[in-house]
Amino acid sequence: MSVFKVYVRVLGLLRPQARLALILVAANLALAVSAFAEPMLFGRIIDRMTRAQAPGATLTWSDLLPLVSAWAAFGLFSIGGAILVGLNADRLAHRRRLAIMSDYFDHVLSLPLSFHTNVHSGRLLKIMLDGANAMSGLWLSFFRENCASFVALFVLLPATLFVNWRLGSLLMALVVIFYFVTSFVLRRTEDLQGQVERYNSTLAEHASDALGNIPVVQSFTRIESESHALNRIIDDVIAAQMPVLSWWAFVAVASRASATLTILAIFLLGVWLHLRGQATIGEIVAFMSFATMLIARLEQAVGFVNVLFQQS
Repeated sequence: MSVFKVYVRVLGLLRPQARLALILVAANLALAVSAFAEPMLFGRIIDRMTRAQAPGATLTWSDLLPLVSAWAAFGLFSIGGAILVGLNADRLAHRRRLAIMSDYFDHVLSLPLSFHTNVHSGRLLKIMLDGANAMSGLWLSFFRENCASFVALFVLLPATLFVNWRLGSLLMALVVIFYFVTSFVLRRTEDLQGQVERYNSTLAEHASDALGNIPVVQSFTRIESESHALNRIIDDVIAAQMPVLSWWAFVAVASRASATLTILAIFLLGVWLHLRGQATIGEIVAFMSFATMLIARLEQAVGFVNVLFQQS
């Protein structure tokens, strides 16, 4: 199953709490709009102050007050909205995590005996605990970060083209490059991560067998052999996991490097456009803020895909 299908399927498990989930999505939409409006308003303030430097121009506090008030209002709304979303997302994720564990437990108990003779209890316990915790983390990430990131990347980012299509095109090019880099890493690590999960399941089964039969292990003096067997499995897990970690470390380094390069590119292109009369100073400042926000969103998205990929 692809990462996207896993994501959609896990979000679908929020259906019993659909009303609260939809409210949180709407709140994230409002937060994304607020995050987009702040740099825009700040850029307008800079332009208003810059024009006041012209000979014969005057600027009073009353001229700036509407823009400053709106800018401050959006900032305060972002803070308050993020707190409310975080609190309610925690409660929703916690309730659904426990409900999923209960449903899974009931489902496993009702399966025929032939199933249980072929599937180790350690594997079932690992699936229940790790799966419920992973889904809880996914729900929290979605409502705290990813929902607003999706709105920012797919709705508000294209809107920057109406502010200054040249600078907006540069930001969109960054997203496209990031998409191809992440897709490339996903393709290279998909089979490797599957091998890691198989070793992790074997590790859980072996540990469950040994811990569930302590009297037998001790009476037959198998402590050392069981320990060696577990360490061999751990070595297999590490050997399989390291290439995956190396690829995702490359993505992390690329995202950090892109932060500096993107801001530098926005500044240099903005200055060049300003000298040609095709961008104002306020637009340059606004787009540098857009770039900073965009990079943070991309880093969140890459980190989330990394975690989801390892847990799928």
